[in-house]
Amino acid sequence: MKKYEYVSVKANNNVVKDAVFSGYRSIIEEYAAKRYRYVGFIPSLIGPSGKIIVMDLVFETEV
Repeated sequence: MKKYEYVSVKANNNVVKDAVFSGYRSIIEEYAAKRYRYVGFIPSLIGPSGKIIVMDLVFETEV
């Protein structure tokens, strides 16, 4: 059986033209150390221009 964890990451709002994400690498490394595997991401908030503002990183592990 698998267990899933979701971690929200928000884009830097100071950038008008682009959505810049930071900090996601350390989150992935943290969960890898806990024996989780990075599965992918799910956009959880999309702005009016179509850019992703918030995404959920998805991790899984065996229970």
